[in-house]
Amino acid sequence: MADKASRPKIHPLSIAGGILFAILLVGGAYLIFRSQTQAPNPAQTTPEYLVNLLPAPTETPTTVIPTVLATPTQQEVSIIPPDVIAQGRYVKVVGTEGLGLRMRSSAGTSGEINFLAMDDEAFKIIDGPVVKDGYTWWQCEALLDKTRSGWAAEDFLQVLELETPEP
Repeated sequence: MADKASRPKIHPLSIAGGILFAILLVGGAYLIFRSQTQAPNPAQTTPEYLVNLLPAPTETPTTVIPTVLATPTQQEVSIIPPDVIAQGRYVKVVGTEGLGLRMRSSAGTSGEINFLAMDDEAFKIIDGPVVKDGYTWWQCEALLDKTRSGWAAEDFLQVLELETPEP
């Protein structure tokens, strides 16, 4: 094995000189790069003559108002006769002789009474039919107050006829 003392040593000034050389080399490269990427001075590159660029002519936009053609509205097509109660139909309360119709929380005479609907009050049928306790029951919903809904016996409901305009 060779003795540590016999190895050649690098002098500390050589190391400092190498670091200084590397710093100078990197700094010079930075200055060269920066001088090439700088924008040229406009005073130096202004030509002796000036060119005015005019935009090409464009078409003037025209507003087109679309005409809407009237389309005929489709009539409700149903195979159920118009005087028969069904879901989606409008009904009114009849035949209570002023006592009112008990609107129940469930179909059947055992259902809790939600409220009384008076004669000629209009409702929309939203569910049914359910046959129970000798009646056919329909779930009705008030037209203007969705919280007023309940099950009613068909015997006290009558389909409202929709007025159709004459052509």
